[in-house]
Amino acid sequence: MAPIQMNSPTSLLFCSLLLCLSVTAEDKGNEAWKLRKDKNEIQVYSRLAAGLKYEEFKAVVELDATLVSSLSLLDDAEACVDWIYRCELSRVVHTTGLLERHIYQVSSLPFPAASRDMILKATVFLEDAEKIRIGLESRPGFIKETTNIRIKEAHGSYLLEKLDENHTRLTWIQYVDPAGALPAFIVNSMLTNLPYKSLENFRKVVKRKKYRDSKIIQHEDGSSSLVR
Repeated sequence: MAPIQMNSPTSLLFCSLLLCLSVTAEDKGNEAWKLRKDKNEIQVYSRLAAGLKYEEFKAVVELDATLVSSLSLLDDAEACVDWIYRCELSRVVHTTGLLERHIYQVSSLPFPAASRDMILKATVFLEDAEKIRIGLESRPGFIKETTNIRIKEAHGSYLLEKLDENHTRLTWIQYVDPAGALPAFIVNSMLTNLPYKSLENFRKVVKRKKYRDSKIIQHEDGSSSLVR
């Protein structure tokens, strides 16, 4: 997979402005976060956001990993199957510019529900050297539909915050309208089991050598690349 490149001061400023706007608007008209699970140093919350059909979740974990290692695992789209609960397939289908790409994912659901797929536009926002956000937004029409049920509405973000040289906090916020008719117990399980089990896996997978050894390399033209 090609490295993520980050080199334009104008792009970084624009991304920072977008980040500030998204943070300012994030809590307007939304319910307060409610703690649904607190176990093994992973916290999972949910809330009903203004104008949405279902609740969204927020999951938080502190990692025994550097900021770069954590970013490297999030950058590895194909590793979705290793850590995101019920992820069956994930691949990059298109890359645009320096900090943006589209990812195709397929997820299984408990029987008798059919598998779902979605296309997520992932955009990297660099707030500062110790905080990185990856915004996620569904793009259902980006590729033609398959035999899976297509998720048309989803959005969220991963926020990485450097705690010290060897520890990082990951905050994952996600909203998904699973599409089709699903029993309430399946929708509810997506708000707790999915983020909890996923972050349990992430905490293990991020310690693999290829992520531990990842580096951000600075180039003479002022750009930088994340390489594994």
